[in-house]
This record gives sequence, C-alpha cells and structure tokens, in this order.
Amino acid sequence: MKSVKSLGVLLLVAGLFLGTAWADPSCCVKAKAGGKDCDRSCCVEAHKNKKTCEKCQKDPSCCDKAIAQGKACAHKCCAEAAKEKKVCEKCNPKKTDKK
Repeated sequence: MKSVKSLGVLLLVAGLFLGTAWADPSCCVKAKAGGKDCDRSCCVEAHKNKKTCEKCQKDPSCCDKAIAQGKACAHKCCAEAAKEKKVCEKCNPKKTDKK
C-alpha cells in the first residue's frame, strides 16, 4: 500500500513539474517583445502592485518578474532578444523546444 501511495505522489509531482517546465512565454512577455504592455486586466492589476499575475504566470520567468517590477530583464540573452523585438527563447522556451 505504501508503494502505491508513493507512486501516486511521484506521478503527481512529475506532472506538476512537466506542466510548468513546458510553459509557453506569458502574455506579458509576448506583448513586451511586440513593443507593448500586456492589456489583460488581471496582469494590469498585478503589475500595479509590482507582482506577477498568478493566473497567467504560474511559473514566472526572469522576464515576467522584471516586467512586473517595471524594468527590463537584466540577463544578457534577454537584452539581445529585446533589441530584436523577440522573446528570449532561452529564458522563455516554447512547448515544442523542450524534450
């Protein structure tokens, strides 16, 4: 019985990990790459309080955290991507990029 419970817990943890590890870039990161601010009401409200949106950013990237603080991400890879008006794929991988 212990092994069944342990297996269930292990599968739950693995599912949670994979669900967050394969997350697409958030709406805020995509909007910022396009030269705009996210206009979703939940994100606007969260950013007023210098927080990330719990609904849209369950596992916030470095870029999400910087956007919430009203700053640009300090990572060199993110700064380079921002210059090209792109999303940093290293810090904000797409679902298909992960294996």
